[in-house]
Amino acid sequence: MSTRRKVSLDLDHERRRTRWKVQWGVPARAAGGAARAAALSRDERREIARKAAKARWARHLPQATHEGVLHFGTIEIEVAVLDNGQRVITQSGLMVGLGRIRPPKGRQYYRSGPNLPAFLTVQSLKPFIGEDLFAIADQIEFRTRHGVKAFGYAPNFLPNVCDVFARAQHAGVLKATQHDIANRAQIIAKQLARSCTMRLIDEATSYQEIRETQTRRNTYRREE
Repeated sequence: MSTRRKVSLDLDHERRRTRWKVQWGVPARAAGGAARAAALSRDERREIARKAAKARWARHLPQATHEGVLHFGTIEIEVAVLDNGQRVITQSGLMVGLGRIRPPKGRQYYRSGPNLPAFLTVQSLKPFIGEDLFAIADQIEFRTRHGVKAFGYAPNFLPNVCDVFARAQHAGVLKATQHDIANRAQIIAKQLARSCTMRLIDEATSYQEIRETQTRRNTYRREE
C-alpha cells in the first residue's frame, strides 16, 4: 500500500471517529482536536510538545542579580540576591555546606508534610523541629544569572537548621553519619551569631554596595 493511500485511509478513519464523537456528545473542540492531532506527523507532534514545554519553562521566575559565596572557615555556601530583593541560600549550597546531606532511607524518616526538606525528616531530629521551622521551609524557585532554574531557602532558614542539629547533638541522639553535619552547623552558627544572615549575603554578593548607594540617594532626596 502506498504512503499516500495509507494517509488517506487514516484520515477517513479519523473523520468517522470525529462524527461518532459529535453524535455521542463529545465536545466539538475535543473531537476536532483529535482529528488535527491524527493528521500531524510524529515530528510535527514532537515539535508542538517541545514548544509547549518551552512555554511552561519560560514562566516568570525571579532571577538572581547578584551571586556570591558565604565563607565559614573552609565551609562555603552559595547565596544570591534576586531581582525582587529576596535573599536566598541556594539549595545546592546548603547541601554542600553541611556535608552533602543525603535523604534518609527506609524507616529512618517520618512524614513531615510538603514543606520540610528530606534531610530534616530523620526520626532523630523530629523532636527538635518546631512550627517556626516549618513556616520558613518553603523552597524559593528562581533563575540564576545564567538563566538556569534553581531552588533556595530564606536566609533565616540556615540558622534554624543549625540550631536543630546543635540541640540534637546536645541530646546525644544523632547517628554517626550526622556528627559531621552537626560539627559544620556549629561552625556556621558561631559566625551567624555575630552577624545576621541577610547582612552576610549582601556582603558576599556585593549587594551591600547597591543598598548603601540607594540609602544615600534616599537621604539626599529627603534633604532636598
